[in-house]
Amino acid sequence: MKQLLGAFAALAAMIWIWAEYFREIPHLEQAGVVKNFQVEEQEDFSGEFRVLGKRYYGPPRTALYATSPWVGKFNDLAYVSSIDLLLGQGQLKNPYLAGKINFDQKGRCYQFTAESGAGLTDEAIRADSLSISAIAGSAQAAGQLRRLKAGQTVRIQGKYAAVKQRKSQQSFIVGMSIPRPRPSCSIVKVAAVQALN
Repeated sequence: MKQLLGAFAALAAMIWIWAEYFREIPHLEQAGVVKNFQVEEQEDFSGEFRVLGKRYYGPPRTALYATSPWVGKFNDLAYVSSIDLLLGQGQLKNPYLAGKINFDQKGRCYQFTAESGAGLTDEAIRADSLSISAIAGSAQAAGQLRRLKAGQTVRIQGKYAAVKQRKSQQSFIVGMSIPRPRPSCSIVKVAAVQALN
């Protein structure tokens, strides 16, 4: 029995290490990504933010094997953007205030509820929170995104982006599948991330 428990503990540790350090994030230097997605840069995106949350995504498994970016269909945003960041600015850079807000992600965008006594209005929370579906502009940016932790203060530089699947010209939009569109949920091509603490 002890051997079985030890094997489960070792397996859990290996899965945690993989999830933390070796999860691959697609980037725009990969031939499979560039071949299948068209990323059009828009206005600048930059600033200092507190990372309130980070979530990984993968394409839905519709078959025994997941489709890879080298062969098959590419009809999911996760092939070009597999990580979402929930960022706080202004009042939400304060860890105490940010801890009073419960964020829940749905449709690659977020919803929130404020605890009583939070002292923030819904408008203030919307103004100071931002969810980005991050596209890594390079392998270096992908590594920087992977190493981010909740609670860090970071400087992010990049561009808002419009993404289309090359073959079908299907556009990808985040935040539209929940009750009302969220302008605070966007797709961003990340050029660089610098940890400030």
